[in-house]
Amino acid sequence: MFLTAGFPEPGLDEELAMAVLDAGADILEIGFPFSDPLADGPLIQRASKLSLENGTTLEKSISLAAALRKKTEAPLVLMGYANPVYHMGYPVFADRVSDAGVDGVIVADLPMDESGPLRDELKGKDVSLIPMAAPNTSDARLDEIIKTGSGFLYIVSMTGLTGDAFEAEAPWRKLARIARDKGSLPVCVGFGIRNGDDVVRAAREADGVIVGSAVISAIFRGLEDGREAAVENAADLVRELASALEMEYPFV
Repeated sequence: MFLTAGFPEPGLDEELAMAVLDAGADILEIGFPFSDPLADGPLIQRASKLSLENGTTLEKSISLAAALRKKTEAPLVLMGYANPVYHMGYPVFADRVSDAGVDGVIVADLPMDESGPLRDELKGKDVSLIPMAAPNTSDARLDEIIKTGSGFLYIVSMTGLTGDAFEAEAPWRKLARIARDKGSLPVCVGFGIRNGDDVVRAAREADGVIVGSAVISAIFRGLEDGREAAVENAADLVRELASALEMEYPFV
């Protein structure tokens, strides 16, 4: 489950995080805001903009992870873009996320061919640099991505943005099957997954399902009625998704 650090406001982000974990999310992906989030659709862009206006930085996002680590043993993944990480400095960043108890990092716009220095710094701190692959990734490049990555493989379900409609029969399924057959990394799929039907269909070809824009949308809708409604909306969505998976795959 993806949430943006500092959104809707500091403090409430931590409350939301614990609510979705308590509702059944297995992993929490914490997005640190960036002014030009190229892979994100309008909802996450809007949340990121509001977070930046709230004064959220990469350092504060890591502090959120550290606060959550004191409350939960669930895996925590920090997700964002290369520019803030580069400006913090790879060694400093690796130290900070390790000290915070972060398990993995996703840098959406850092190409595999340029990821070596950051990957080495994180590996030295036992933090995974989680790779991403798109439906048009070639077999040869997929081999390299899996070989160099760790944690899990994040398969983008489409060549679009977060929040676009999920296509259960799209080419990502073939990529997921190939990656799972290789057996090196668990395979998780994200982008466009909105409801119980989507997660059930996605889970047929993946080990995990990532939901972002749908929960951000639920939070925005809830905010119209106040903080408590925003938290409850997010938790309700997670319960819906978890229930759908449990009904379809009761032994997982």
